[in-house]
Amino acid sequence: MVKPVAKTCSEHAIHVDRNEAADRWDILSQDGMVVGHCHTQREAVDLAIHEAQQTHSRGGDVVVCVEQVDGHYTMAWSST
Repeated sequence: MVKPVAKTCSEHAIHVDRNEAADRWDILSQDGMVVGHCHTQREAVDLAIHEAQQTHSRGGDVVVCVEQVDGHYTMAWSST
């Protein structure tokens, strides 16, 4: 089954995406670079929130979005 293409939930977002091939959750920066990965979604969300808080401390507004089974994203944290 092909994974549906989903739009990001914000222009300034850190994403937590399921990487089924590697059996892990990847944390992607605003530039799309993998900045970390975890084996549980909860750990990945915590790491993503930490990254987002660092970005926010440098003056940027940012959200953390978590990929859902259907390919859409839900917001887990927001600096605003």
